[in-house]
Amino acid sequence: MVNKIHFVVILILLISMIINLFPLPEIITPYKPPLLMLVLIYWSLAFPNQINLTYAFVFGIIMDVLLLMPLGYNAFLYTVTIYLIIIYYPQIRLHSYWNKMFSLLIILLPYFIMSTFTNNMLNISYDILEVFVSMIVSVLIWPLLFSMLRFIRLKYTV
Repeated sequence: MVNKIHFVVILILLISMIINLFPLPEIITPYKPPLLMLVLIYWSLAFPNQINLTYAFVFGIIMDVLLLMPLGYNAFLYTVTIYLIIIYYPQIRLHSYWNKMFSLLIILLPYFIMSTFTNNMLNISYDILEVFVSMIVSVLIWPLLFSMLRFIRLKYTV
């Protein structure tokens, strides 16, 4: 059972990583949500004892290598975000559907703040409006992503 969970989670994370790497038109690229981060959040909420900081760190390092980012950039951001999910897991699970979206916004806020701060330190250009819109897009696509991943979880991991 546990091996089945890990296989499905790793497969979905790899697919989301590939989707995250797809080139998009210039006009929508800055507003692209961090899909891999959202998928990691879902799986850490679904299986908090199995999907933990190790997944976040390993997939963050892989994203750093694939995106030619400073090593540890995404690993740090993903690990801190999943750490917050694990800490607040009991409260988030009890929330209603709309409150979960608000909770996601609150959880993603440190992710985007740390990302912006790190970009500023590394002199990577960014636009704060683009960061804000990306955060809003992440929250807006969350219900659809949540439903799709829940369907996969119920069909293939139970």
